[in-house]
Amino acid sequence: MSRSITLSRIGDSRIEVKKSVFIGRSFHISSPEQATEFLAAERKKYPDARHLCYAWVTGGENARQKSSDDGEPQGTAGQPLLELLTSNGFTDTLICVTRYFGGTLLGTGGLRRAYSDSGRLALEAGDPVVLIPALKWRRNISYPAFEMLSRKASSSGWTLENIEYGQDVVFDIIVPEESEDELIRYCLDLTGGALQLKDPESLLMMGAKTDIS
Repeated sequence: MSRSITLSRIGDSRIEVKKSVFIGRSFHISSPEQATEFLAAERKKYPDARHLCYAWVTGGENARQKSSDDGEPQGTAGQPLLELLTSNGFTDTLICVTRYFGGTLLGTGGLRRAYSDSGRLALEAGDPVVLIPALKWRRNISYPAFEMLSRKASSSGWTLENIEYGQDVVFDIIVPEESEDELIRYCLDLTGGALQLKDPESLLMMGAKTDIS
């Protein structure tokens, strides 16, 4: 089974080729709409740049991908960026490269190398991680029990998120599929059987860091 990976943070890169400057950025995205928002912000950040080329991929049931050469010769920018994503198994990821033209033409081969190098460095700076099968529950428990669960989660690689503090603490807990039995036993012991975990949602969660080619 092929692996899926994404980014754990925003990555940045900057290279110069024959006085042309290539500024790369990479992002984890949750939707095509978020990719559009990031790209609009990059255009606003570098309004006088000659080109803003990009590629993105999203996963799930509605998997999509898109790339743009933004005025560069066809296939010299967006395509090599998209190949970086697809060949490495990325999902839910955007790479964009802003170019300031330095006055010297690089040729199609030179452009492909420059955009590919810039994109790869930006992806590497984004700390790629493997996505692993996981389970999620939304539950509520008392404040003392939640504090103990938080400490256990920190040491076990479990994720607590969307936390709401009211009479009890309401939260999502996400764990790797392989940790399901351990979590269920821990929650039963912690609450004297009151917190039972049933009918989880299946999803992917960020796992260990990985290298790209």
